[in-house]
Amino acid sequence: MGFLIEVFWALLMVTVPITAFTLMLVSWSFRKGFFQETLDTKALEREMKAMSRKGKKNKTEESTVQHPLQKKWAKFGGGFYGIVAFFTYIVIEVTDVITMIVNFGGFFDFLRQLDFNVIINLLVEAVTNFITAMIWPMYWMKRIDTNEVWIWFGMAYAGYWLGLKLAQALIQRRSGVEI
Repeated sequence: MGFLIEVFWALLMVTVPITAFTLMLVSWSFRKGFFQETLDTKALEREMKAMSRKGKKNKTEESTVQHPLQKKWAKFGGGFYGIVAFFTYIVIEVTDVITMIVNFGGFFDFLRQLDFNVIINLLVEAVTNFITAMIWPMYWMKRIDTNEVWIWFGMAYAGYWLGLKLAQALIQRRSGVEI
């Protein structure tokens, strides 16, 4: 029974958010033309990993202009690891911003007390959060109270894979042609 409860919580807390996040990012990338429309998941994953090299100049090709959201995603490497790292970064940043605003006594008090030191602290915290997101397995293992970590990582990968497949199905449906 404990195994089923663990799977249920992992499904609810990891698979659903990672599926939604992957679906959102990949669908957006398809719509913006950052990725070629394909039903081949391996080809799509290769494009996602190659995304981190697109903004860099080399001797044979011009620099490719990337959207700021795509640049941030690319910094995390694309693919499963990159998507979960990017998701983790957003979770950490949002949590930190909310906590900071609450600690200041509310949004308007935060704005009133905003000064150079607060901005420097925000920048330092953003760099720290980036590093934490890059080592996301450690971050999530500390946050999840379980002895069945493999279930959570498996469910995270399932969410990623499902998000890719849903994005591909949506783009295929939108285009109305066989890819």
